[in-house]
Amino acid sequence: MGVFGRKKNKGKNNNDNGDELPPPIIKSPSVENGFKSPRRVSLKDVIINGSSQAGTRPDMGRKQLSAKSSLSSHVTRESMKQRMSIATLNLHGLIKDDLDDDSSVASEVIPSDAFTKTMGVSRQNSTLLMDVASSSIVNADVEDPYNMPFKSQYEPSEMRCLALVAHNHMKPAMKEFVMSHKEVLKKFRLTGTNTTITLLKSIFGDDPEVCYGPSFQSGPLGGDAELCALACLEDLGGCFFFMDPLSAHPHQADIDCLVRLLNVHNILTCINPCTAHAMSFVLKEALEDGRLDQIPSFFYTLKSPGVAVYKAEQKQALEAAKKS
Repeated sequence: MGVFGRKKNKGKNNNDNGDELPPPIIKSPSVENGFKSPRRVSLKDVIINGSSQAGTRPDMGRKQLSAKSSLSSHVTRESMKQRMSIATLNLHGLIKDDLDDDSSVASEVIPSDAFTKTMGVSRQNSTLLMDVASSSIVNADVEDPYNMPFKSQYEPSEMRCLALVAHNHMKPAMKEFVMSHKEVLKKFRLTGTNTTITLLKSIFGDDPEVCYGPSFQSGPLGGDAELCALACLEDLGGCFFFMDPLSAHPHQADIDCLVRLLNVHNILTCINPCTAHAMSFVLKEALEDGRLDQIPSFFYTLKSPGVAVYKAEQKQALEAAKKS
């Protein structure tokens, strides 16, 4: 007998092979009893149907769900929606994403929603912010205080490009930002990665006043590297880069390189919607009043103060190499 009460296996000559034991036969309860594998519950099921309903058996009717269970489902659904960003809700199909609209020109944005969809401001506070903006305008009939037409003292061709870049989960925020500040943005030569340029064209449509610069590949395919080249070629004056801080990116090295070169060449850079929103007013004032001193990177080649120190160290290293 073996250790587990099984008979030892004998060879062809009925010899006792002490080391050979037949493998144990283990029957799975789910296979033997015909149990079905548990149904995989998606995130959309949890939010729409509630966690208590998603975990019940298929044969349970709705009448068997108690009032407490329904209340718990509603609280779970609402609390989870409040914690999720607009981009995440779009990603899981919980709300309609306007980026999938087939129309050539995007629909008009509601001004008060811009703060909510680009900066995460609550709708109540967003309405208060829009009231402050509207009260500062002399003309009380203006519906959108951020898109008031104005005359620029400079043509787009006289300035360097303004790049607009957004990671995937930040593209809905970029769309809202462009629609709420399109009067300012269309005064520049607009450039960016392929998806963002497509987004811009869907918003501006066939507007003859909009001037586009070079269009680049998607970020993971080298678009960020191409923007680095544009900066080194002294044709990039500003960059609005809506970076997603909660996702991993396969081209992280390119992203780091782009941000570093933007700093090396001292180019106007905004890496989140709030900074870009504030900078839009500076851009408008500079263009309207002819104040190129407020946005010098669109007209002149600038450098980080660290560049002079770096060049001095390189010069010393070269002289030391010559003496050795």
